[in-house]
Amino acid sequence: MKRRPSRLWLFFWGRKRRGYPGLLTAVVVIAVAGAITARSRLGYDLGYWLGISLVVLLALITLGALVAALVGALRPRGRR
Repeated sequence: MKRRPSRLWLFFWGRKRRGYPGLLTAVVVIAVAGAITARSRLGYDLGYWLGISLVVLLALITLGALVAALVGALRPRGRR
């Protein structure tokens, strides 16, 4: 009797992938660019502003989600 592979095995080795691994390439390029930028004089300032913009972006997304939830809760239901 042949045992079936686990889900974890199937997730990594289950089927053949086709095409160019764009996500992997993007992650490697961003990591290398970040390492090069961190070594320059501009790196600290750029990291500071990127950090602030990330916090602002997350706050706007959270605020938008709260507004959407309020609008959905307060809106009267239609007929079914």
